[in-house]
Amino acid sequence: MDVLMPQLGETVAEGKIVKWFKQAGDAVKPGENLFEIETDKTSMEVPAIAAGTLSDIRFGVGEVAKVGAVVAIIAGGGGEAQAKPVEVKQADAPKAAPQPPFAPAKAGVQKSQTQKELGPRFRGDERTSDRDFAYTDMSPWREVRTPERNYGPAKLATGSYVTPLARRLASERGIDLTRLSGSGPHGRIVAADIDKAPAATAAAQAAAQFYLVADVEIGRLLIMQSEARSAGAEFSLGDFAVKAWAVALQRVMPAAGGGVGLITRADGHGVTKIIRDAAAKTLTAIAREAAEPQGAALAGASSAVALAGASGIREFTAVVTPPFTSVIAVGQPRRAPIETDDGGIKFIGLMTVTLSCDHRAVDMDLAADLMTTFKSLVENPVAALV
Repeated sequence: MDVLMPQLGETVAEGKIVKWFKQAGDAVKPGENLFEIETDKTSMEVPAIAAGTLSDIRFGVGEVAKVGAVVAIIAGGGGEAQAKPVEVKQADAPKAAPQPPFAPAKAGVQKSQTQKELGPRFRGDERTSDRDFAYTDMSPWREVRTPERNYGPAKLATGSYVTPLARRLASERGIDLTRLSGSGPHGRIVAADIDKAPAATAAAQAAAQFYLVADVEIGRLLIMQSEARSAGAEFSLGDFAVKAWAVALQRVMPAAGGGVGLITRADGHGVTKIIRDAAAKTLTAIAREAAEPQGAALAGASSAVALAGASGIREFTAVVTPPFTSVIAVGQPRRAPIETDDGGIKFIGLMTVTLSCDHRAVDMDLAADLMTTFKSLVENPVAALV
């Protein structure tokens, strides 16, 4: 028996196979879902209408089939083609009995012989029959079942449209559709956009993060870095950020331990390292560890420092992912004008830092203390060394 692509609307000419519930060689029963299809307007599950074996699948997942195209074949059992009824020759056909003359019907309900012989399908009581499947009309042109769950509206508050499959995938993965840009026609969000969405999007939503932002003056730190370079000791602003953050954690959250994660980018990929006991190490020791290859284990730190991967990035927000419960993102240093006490203007060195916290582990008050302590250590760098 041929399994055809059904038509889900008057203007629908094709459908896309998004999932097969059965594989070639599997036994099928009437009413069991065979495959799921998606169109521009909806997504549906298509059931089998006969028993047998799914012998052939003509269209795989992701392929588009025209309405009426054969997408699969069911062989054996009820799936085999039934023999055509034998036609009765005109000469052998019995003569019709003469019809009785017309007579007015008597009052009351009368049943004709034809009505008495109607099967349950035509009497309207098919649900009370002993058939082992739930669908009353198994025509592939009519019987498709809508998903049991509503995955949200097709049009978002932002004005973007989302296909049914994309809505379902986003709901299952916890992805906020309003944060995505659609790649489909007229900016429609399609399933491919969900697959491209970073896993961090779902993690951020699940963790319910909050953020604190501060500008930190780095004039004294730049002077100390220059003096250290003259003495033959090299360290970067990122190395000092690791040191200062480790000291801040040690003072505000002693239970967090002395380890700090360092998140950077290399060759277009994120790299995460763990600088253990960073609060007690020298800046040159931290610089050496930061330059070493990435280790396999990420244990030993509950917080991290994230550095901008390209120059000119004034500020950015890091997403908290396990094993970390907080991440402080350090923007690139810059020169910025400020007003002096006498009303004049002067330029100073600044960098913007953004603290991302998982509220389940770090509350707002604790995060504010961490940010204030870190800012003080960077603006007064000697305090981080003693």
